[in-house]
Amino acid sequence: MTLPDPPAGAGDDMRDDPREVAAMLELVRSEQARMSRRLAAGVPVILLGWGVAWFVGFLLLWMIDGARPTFAIPIAVAAVAFVILMAGALVVSAVVGARMGRGIRQAPGAAWTGIVFGLTWPIGFLAIMALGRALVVNGMPPELGSIYYPTSATIFVGIMYVLAGGIWRNWQSIAMGGWILLVAAVAPFFGYPTHYLVFALAGGGVFLLGALVAWLWLRESRRRPEPAEDVDE
Repeated sequence: MTLPDPPAGAGDDMRDDPREVAAMLELVRSEQARMSRRLAAGVPVILLGWGVAWFVGFLLLWMIDGARPTFAIPIAVAAVAFVILMAGALVVSAVVGARMGRGIRQAPGAAWTGIVFGLTWPIGFLAIMALGRALVVNGMPPELGSIYYPTSATIFVGIMYVLAGGIWRNWQSIAMGGWILLVAAVAPFFGYPTHYLVFALAGGGVFLLGALVAWLWLRESRRRPEPAEDVDE
């Protein structure tokens, strides 16, 4: 006995027509590209904020003694300006990052990863400051402290960027983190106050370069034509 063929469904029609499959795949790619652009829209602003903070902030610290006797900035002015710049970059990152994620529903695992990763930043910096204070109490001279604090903080930043790239599979973040680690390893050999200039140029420069690359990528992706809508023939 021969059984009758089952009635054709929507899935069968799609398999019978390769154009439908291609259109569906193109729609998925288009949505993925649109979501990528949305998630990356604030990246140039965040990187620009950190680039300006690093470049100007460390340059001001260098100018405390680095340009003597021609020019010098009081240590209090440079230190306060440095803190303000870093705090401003942190605020910009928080505000822009919150806007980038607005309206996007994350999986429970991704949300947990983001919370832990975000909390690691302030906890890590507090640990670095506590260790530095302990070293001062145990006799670390101010000259050595001026090398310890920026170097240890830069090492921490580089590690966090590499981890972020590994978690979210972003090679640009891994490359940036690797460069920051290299800067942190090399800068102390220049000694005080030249190491501040190395952090300003090589550290701040990589953030500014990253902002430019991210902006160019966004501009190029927005210029790409959207797939044409299907028209019934």
